[in-house]
Parts: sequence; C-alpha cells; structure tokens
Amino acid sequence: MRGGRAIVSALILIAGASGTAWASELPRFDVESHCKAVASFGGTYSASLDESCFSMEQAAYDGLKPIWPDLPASVARHCAEVAAFGGPGSYSLLESCIRMEVDAAGANSNRKFKF
Repeated sequence: MRGGRAIVSALILIAGASGTAWASELPRFDVESHCKAVASFGGTYSASLDESCFSMEQAAYDGLKPIWPDLPASVARHCAEVAAFGGPGSYSLLESCIRMEVDAAGANSNRKFKF
C-alpha cells in the first residue's frame, strides 16, 4: 500500500478522540477460495486470473500488515466487515475500503451544503 503511513496519520487526525487504534491482527481471509471464485467467474477457470488475484491479495496484505495496528478501530472493523461480505474475504477490498474511508473523511470535513 503506497503511502500507508500517510493514510494512517490522516485517519487518526480525522477520527480524533474517537479513533482508538485497533490492537488486533489483520483478519484471516481465505485467499485461495476468493481467488478460485474470481478466476472461475462466468463458468470458465482462468489460471492467469487466479495467479494475478493471488499476487494482488498478497501485495495488499503485505501493505496492510505494518499499518493495521495503528488504524482507528471503527475503520478497521467496518472495512474488515465490508471486505468479508458475501464471501471468503479479500485484502484488496480491505485496502480499498481503508483508502475510501480516508478520502471520504477528508472530503466530508470540507463540504458545505449549498442552498
């Protein structure tokens, strides 16, 4: 995850006092099952898609591992639930959720309703 420390810093600043850091380890997702399902979508299995999925999941996990303990608990819990919704879970989805939370929190702090 590029800029992982910057993302964590932004989340902690945005979360403020309610942003207690998550003391847990990264959730354990079944990457094999997830990637097999992705690679078999549409009925035909693709070995190259399976391998690409697996590599992408590993890279996302590796990027999340060092920043996970510093994430605000509310973001970590929410994104872990989103990443596991309806399937075995995905570190790529987890990483994307965390990035979107940072972006949305930053945008929300500057928005104003226009009449």
